[in-house]
Amino acid sequence: MELIGIMPAAGKGTRLAPFPCAKELFPIGFQDYPVKGRTEKRPKVVSQYIIEAMKEAGVRRILIIVGQGKHDVVEYYGDGSRFGLQIAYLYQEHLDGMPSAINLARPWIGDATVVFGMPDTIIRPVTALKTLLDDHLQSGADLSLGLFPTDRPHKFGMVEIDGANRVLSTVDKPNQSSLTYMWGTCCWSSGFTELLHKFLAGRESTGRESVLGDVFNAALERQMNVFGFPATDGRYIDIGTSDELNVALREFHGDAAGDPPASSF
Repeated sequence: MELIGIMPAAGKGTRLAPFPCAKELFPIGFQDYPVKGRTEKRPKVVSQYIIEAMKEAGVRRILIIVGQGKHDVVEYYGDGSRFGLQIAYLYQEHLDGMPSAINLARPWIGDATVVFGMPDTIIRPVTALKTLLDDHLQSGADLSLGLFPTDRPHKFGMVEIDGANRVLSTVDKPNQSSLTYMWGTCCWSSGFTELLHKFLAGRESTGRESVLGDVFNAALERQMNVFGFPATDGRYIDIGTSDELNVALREFHGDAAGDPPASSF
């Protein structure tokens, strides 16, 4: 079985503007780094967390989708060898939504199983993505969503599941919801790759940019096997806005009053 990781990094990060670099390279926490025969603590960029989770899951090939002004992402990760991976890049010329970004990878992924994660998020435990992939393969699902608890449904794609973890519905950023789980990562098989392609080819212009939740719901309408696997004790941090970035900085670095930086997360 071939695994390919997909990480979209083409967005302009306007919710954090003005910003001095690609938001995917914002330093959050520290990593061990070899320097002249010894190990030092050096800054760790936020997108490394999802890349490490992919590697923990067994992924060795990753496609990063970049856009205008993201040359620094390419320079930082290079060919991936520094991270024990093979990394390649696709360029999204027109920023017309996440489904379109992912669809760019279709000619390169073929029948591979896709492991997907967002580059401005941190998930815990680091094994959450491996657990999701294991559950995906064991269940025979076409699409599996990694679910995390949240009390802020208006910021995320919310997911309803039944007692057998089958997804019943998804709703994107509802103002109010009784649902408690949001999707943060996902895995899918070749059937969903083709569905996404056909969804984009057949969609009518609605004036609204498509989101992945639209494609998830299309999979449900076509009665594909869609499962949601909750990480009940897991955590999901999204640094996409200044408020959320501040939460991450306080957790990993302490606050201005001089709290010590977090040693783990």
